Amino acid sequence: MKLEDLKNLKVPKAMIKKLLPPKKAVSTVDTTGDGKADSVKITILNVLMPFSIPSKEDLGDIDVDEIDPSEHGKLLLNGENIDISKGAANLELIKQSLQVHHKGESFTFNDAIGGKMGGRTVAMGDELTIVFKLDDTFMGKLTEGKHTITIESEKVPNIEIGFELTSKNMNQPFNP
Repeated sequence: MKLEDLKNLKVPKAMIKKLLPPKKAVSTVDTTGDGKADSVKITILNVLMPFSIPSKEDLGDIDVDEIDPSEHGKLLLNGENIDISKGAANLELIKQSLQVHHKGESFTFNDAIGGKMGGRTVAMGDELTIVFKLDDTFMGKLTEGKHTITIESEKVPNIEIGFELTSKNMNQPFNP
């Protein structure tokens, strides 16, 4: 399959709800212990099939500091654009704070891009937990109720993650 063919794939909403259950997959967490939610935690449950994470060589020689993500897509919270253009504060905050957790191991953004996750197998039933910070403006919009995070792109299928925040998944202490 070619990269341009990915755009034509349709990701069924039922599949997204299985991978990202609306009342369980997204939460706001406190990573500093100060009692204030400072990050978004997304937990993905692999219900499809086992897969291996490619090595750096499979990704090619990518200089992520030279990429402008806004040229490839949009990140939206409740329909509002989160600026992910090269040099934008939220992009830098996401890159600096991003953590991926799998089977008790934690990886930073640079670890993931650098190939340190390469060769790992994500088995059926495994969870991948992704944690990242957003600025206070967007964190303040993550109030109790229903929300959506949307990834729009002309290169890959658009993904909309619908979720609901309640007292059970808001401002939770972060335990990897």
